Amino acid sequence: MGERYSPRKLGLEELVRVLVQEHAVMREGLEQARDAARRKDFGAVARTLKEIDPVFRQHIVDEEFEILGLLIRSLGVKGAEKEILVFRQHRPIYALMTKIRELAAAPSGELEARETELEALFSEHARVEESEVFPKATSLGGRDSK
Repeated sequence: MGERYSPRKLGLEELVRVLVQEHAVMREGLEQARDAARRKDFGAVARTLKEIDPVFRQHIVDEEFEILGLLIRSLGVKGAEKEILVFRQHRPIYALMTKIRELAAAPSGELEARETELEALFSEHARVEESEVFPKATSLGGRDSK
């Protein structure tokens, strides 16, 4: 994966606001990549996914270290079981994004299908985080809930 990312030092409420904003940035990037794939502009697909890659990587670090860490510390593994399952989607989403970027470098019919799969997987993942996981973490408080 190359560059190493560390959790950002933000209060919980500020972190959740940033994570929700990043969902919007990533969703927009995935939509742009999908549109480029439909136009058969594979170079644009690869560029767009490369641009949002660092956002995804930092986002995963913050969610897993800060949000999931808080939930597990506060509720235990059993109490955070659903959230653990949601966060286990991070690796497959990232792997699929990487696969699509690779496919964009060598155009094939598989690209559009994978792009649609990625967009649907990410959309559902972000919806669950925003409607269930983040509110649960915020209600527990944690590191200076600014």
